[in-house]
Amino acid sequence: MKKSLLLLLAGCLLGLPSLTAQTEMIWEEFGLGFRLPPGMVITENDGETFTAENDDLVLSIVPVKDRSFTEDDLADAVVAMADELEYDEVTDAYELELNDLYGFYVEGDKDGVKAVVIALMDTLSANNYLAVIAYTKKARQKAIDLARSFYAFDN
Repeated sequence: MKKSLLLLLAGCLLGLPSLTAQTEMIWEEFGLGFRLPPGMVITENDGETFTAENDDLVLSIVPVKDRSFTEDDLADAVVAMADELEYDEVTDAYELELNDLYGFYVEGDKDGVKAVVIALMDTLSANNYLAVIAYTKKARQKAIDLARSFYAFDN
């Protein structure tokens, strides 16, 4: 009895990583990688926009190739994006440093929908990224973890 209980417990523990495993995404054309939380489904990936969603999160990324972007431009861009999307209660801009990516994010709320609005630049290339992660109230930490999962890679 004790041995079968240990085998059952070991089987359950071995199955846990597959239940919580994130999906590693590589957008080769734009030199961007990130980790999608479990259950997210890609709804658009046409070379101009990447969108993935589940019941709690919606991620949308638009790349912008422009070597003239500066760190100051990013801070302005993230605030302008939040204004353009008409988010209420926008937080101050928080700095993001993710390997070779540098940028800012703000959090906002519009009609009860919360979002993280992000502007990033690849410090080693002309690749820049504008992203929005809309989330339900219970998925805030998942949205923040997703925002912090972005990384640049050589393409």
